[in-house]
Amino acid sequence: MDMTNKKDKIAAGVVLFNPDYRTLECLKRLKGEIERIYVFDNSTKPLNITLPDNVVYISERENKGVAYALNRIMEKAKVEGFEWVLTMDQDSILPEGMIEDFSMYLDKQNIGIVCPQVIDKRRAYMKVKQDDNMQYIDMCITSASCTSIKAWEKVGKFDEWLFIDLVDNDFCKRLVLSGYKILQLKRWVIDQEFGKIQPKSKTVQKFWIRVSKILHNQNFAKFSYKKIVSPMRVYYTCRNIIYVNRKMKKYGKTAYENYNCNGYLGFVINFILPSILRADKKIDVIKAVWNGTRDGCLKSVKIWNNYK
Repeated sequence: MDMTNKKDKIAAGVVLFNPDYRTLECLKRLKGEIERIYVFDNSTKPLNITLPDNVVYISERENKGVAYALNRIMEKAKVEGFEWVLTMDQDSILPEGMIEDFSMYLDKQNIGIVCPQVIDKRRAYMKVKQDDNMQYIDMCITSASCTSIKAWEKVGKFDEWLFIDLVDNDFCKRLVLSGYKILQLKRWVIDQEFGKIQPKSKTVQKFWIRVSKILHNQNFAKFSYKKIVSPMRVYYTCRNIIYVNRKMKKYGKTAYENYNCNGYLGFVINFILPSILRADKKIDVIKAVWNGTRDGCLKSVKIWNNYK
């Protein structure tokens, strides 16, 4: 494979779960920008879309989790000679020209990930930073991130026990601690849907966003939408927040920034209690909190040591 063009070093990876027409749009856009696309299908039912001809389809006919799927994609890309993998959510649309721009930064020293801004436009409090600057950051989500295969391998790959939530927090922390950098190019913006929500009226949105600014606490802005609480996601979040902090305990607290807090008590206040209060099936969510907390505490954990 000719790798003289930096862009040719990049493959794409998409993890599918019960895909629909939006997935096909995502793959069509990727096809126009990237030579090879690896798709790992976590669906338990037959694929209902026709994939573009440059897609390598991988499936084990069961839901193996996001981290497992990402590792299989990275392994496949490495075997076929690629050095970087752009991981995309199944319904996110790649902006034209982003990959070409990303490729200009792959040779910068110690770069482990190049990524864009990612926001959920349904959440009115999330705003795009209007500038063309780039900056080094400590954490990014896997969607629309271009990750070095060499770095991924060196820091221990994605942690498959996490299954779905906090996979990116855990990986990014290990990446940065190992001496790699995450470069964000703010001129590129991806609209990414985080969970199932229903925005409230414009008036209600403005009120809660204003309250959050007055109190300097973004958690209040979350009252600007109705959240559809999934007991399954509550289980994994409660389980994994304990697990990653046990695993990474030598290097400070991990992933609490997702919930605008600095420790487990803040996590209880900012995530667990609102999840129960906002849930339609409160008993199921309470059980998910209990089971997730128990499993996170009981899991045998290998304490991570810096590979640097």
